[in-house]
Amino acid sequence: MRIKAVALAHLGRLDEARAELSRMLAIDPKLTIADFLRRYAHFLAPEVLELFVTGLRLAGLPEG
Repeated sequence: MRIKAVALAHLGRLDEARAELSRMLAIDPKLTIADFLRRYAHFLAPEVLELFVTGLRLAGLPEG
Protein backbone atom coordinates (compact mmCIF):
# COMPACT_ATOMS: atom_id res chain seq x y z
CA MET A 1 0.00 0.00 0.00
CA ARG A 2 2.86 2.38 0.79
CA ILE A 3 4.41 1.91 -2.64
CA LYS A 4 1.06 2.36 -4.37
CA ALA A 5 0.25 5.55 -2.42
CA VAL A 6 3.69 7.01 -3.13
CA ALA A 7 3.57 6.11 -6.83
CA LEU A 8 0.08 7.55 -7.27
CA ALA A 9 1.11 10.76 -5.52
CA HIS A 10 4.16 11.20 -7.75
CA LEU A 11 2.00 10.57 -10.82
CA GLY A 12 -0.27 13.41 -9.72
CA ARG A 13 -3.20 11.09 -9.00
CA LEU A 14 -3.69 12.62 -5.57
CA ASP A 15 -7.27 11.49 -4.98
CA GLU A 16 -6.23 7.88 -5.50
CA ALA A 17 -3.10 8.39 -3.39
CA ARG A 18 -5.21 9.79 -0.55
CA ALA A 19 -7.60 6.85 -0.81
CA GLU A 20 -4.67 4.45 -0.53
CA LEU A 21 -3.31 6.46 2.40
CA SER A 22 -6.70 6.12 4.10
CA ARG A 23 -6.42 2.34 3.77
CA MET A 24 -2.94 2.50 5.32
CA LEU A 25 -4.17 4.63 8.20
CA ALA A 26 -7.05 2.23 8.84
CA ILE A 27 -4.41 -0.41 9.57
CA ASP A 28 -1.94 1.89 11.34
CA PRO A 29 -3.81 5.02 12.53
CA LYS A 30 -0.77 6.52 14.29
CA LEU A 31 1.42 6.52 11.17
CA THR A 32 3.16 9.83 10.50
CA ILE A 33 6.14 10.94 8.44
CA ALA A 34 8.30 10.91 11.58
CA ASP A 35 7.13 7.39 12.41
CA PHE A 36 7.80 6.22 8.85
CA LEU A 37 11.33 7.64 9.03
CA ARG A 38 11.93 5.97 12.39
CA ARG A 39 10.81 2.61 11.03
CA TYR A 40 12.35 2.58 7.56
CA ALA A 41 15.21 5.08 7.27
CA HIS A 42 17.87 2.47 7.96
CA PHE A 43 16.46 0.06 5.32
CA LEU A 44 16.20 2.40 2.35
CA ALA A 45 18.79 4.21 0.25
CA PRO A 46 18.60 7.98 0.81
CA GLU A 47 17.24 8.60 -2.70
CA VAL A 48 14.48 6.03 -2.23
CA LEU A 49 13.66 7.35 1.23
CA GLU A 50 13.29 10.86 -0.21
CA LEU A 51 10.88 9.56 -2.87
CA PHE A 52 8.81 7.79 -0.22
CA VAL A 53 8.65 10.77 2.12
CA THR A 54 7.82 13.21 -0.68
CA GLY A 55 5.09 10.92 -1.98
CA LEU A 56 3.61 10.35 1.46
CA ARG A 57 3.57 14.09 2.08
CA LEU A 58 1.83 14.68 -1.26
CA ALA A 59 -0.73 12.03 -0.30
CA GLY A 60 -1.38 13.90 2.95
CA LEU A 61 0.36 11.89 5.64
CA PRO A 62 0.84 14.14 8.72
CA GLU A 63 4.36 15.07 9.79
CA GLY A 64 3.79 13.89 13.33
